[in-house]
Amino acid sequence: MDGARLLLGAQVIGGLTRAWDNLLGRGEAAVTVPPLDGALRPNRWLDEATSRVSLPAVDCLATISGRLVVSAGNAIYALEDDSTWHKLSDYEADVACIAPLGAGAQAVALATGDIALEGHGFDGHRVRVAPDVACITDMAASGTDLYVTNGSATGSSEDWQLDLLQKNSSGSIWRIDLKSGRSRQIAGGLAYPAGIAVDGAGLVYAEAWKHRLVRIAASNGVKAQVLYADLPGYPGRIAPADDGFWLAVFAPRSQLVEFVLRETAYRNRMIAEVPRSFWIAPKLRSGCCFYEPLQGGGVKHLGLLKPWSPTMSAGLCVKLDGAFQPRLSLHSRADGATHGVTGIAEHQGRVFAAARGDGVVVSLALAELGDER
Repeated sequence: MDGARLLLGAQVIGGLTRAWDNLLGRGEAAVTVPPLDGALRPNRWLDEATSRVSLPAVDCLATISGRLVVSAGNAIYALEDDSTWHKLSDYEADVACIAPLGAGAQAVALATGDIALEGHGFDGHRVRVAPDVACITDMAASGTDLYVTNGSATGSSEDWQLDLLQKNSSGSIWRIDLKSGRSRQIAGGLAYPAGIAVDGAGLVYAEAWKHRLVRIAASNGVKAQVLYADLPGYPGRIAPADDGFWLAVFAPRSQLVEFVLRETAYRNRMIAEVPRSFWIAPKLRSGCCFYEPLQGGGVKHLGLLKPWSPTMSAGLCVKLDGAFQPRLSLHSRADGATHGVTGIAEHQGRVFAAARGDGVVVSLALAELGDER
């Protein structure tokens, strides 16, 4: 009886707190977005990159046995001569993400939820996290364990805008034993986990809809520790670097979207009545049609869109140190052409960024970033 009373009291207090926050516009009801400052100070590094290679539908980057590979649609490509992509293989469904397994092996997750294990004795072997898992966003391996993030239990990765607008928290993290193929959920109830990395203290995942990086124990998912909170965008995949990590931020946050997320009736009508491409929601690439929202809010002079204009899409890569704190960033601003960064990888002294919004892979020499460091 005492336990039930405590639970009821907590629910009442929680409801009153949410009502008070909604009235004052604070807490979860706030519509503020942190500024791009410090290590996140805006620049044009991504748009000014000397190497730009077009690849429609490009998505995930990875380094396998010293070779840079990338997924685009239902195929995987390898970089040749620093300027061309050579198709290595294709699959029956779109590739969701790629992860190195060591010794030249790789894991390829498909949009169907299947994971193909290739190379070093894995050829032809497939595993699956669970029958209902079909929104794999990222993977990371450690020894014989493969860690998988499932962004949502209610839709596919192509429905990420809908998942955000519905304010879902059905994502999960799983561990697969590569020897036996058995899988086990180690964390659940997450707001779209879009990236994962293994470090010495456990697992670090990017929780997109809560704009943060969180560390948990790799064994059971407990002892959650927020490492980096209140990002100015939606964090995605996490890639290892020589001296830390790279974080892909696939879309920026905006006050308008934060406001719409608080208006339940408006969101429901918009989802039901407005075509998806015209939703007030973050995008991998915006500005393609004059019907899109915020076209009147863009700051223009002599027909040119100013880089500080309100935007639903942008390009952003964040360099993190070993403690997952930002040290520098690479940007494509509102008027740029490298929006929707979904994959990052370091390879042969260069950092590569896959901008799915613009269908291009750009690269910069790490030595060029010395001034920013």
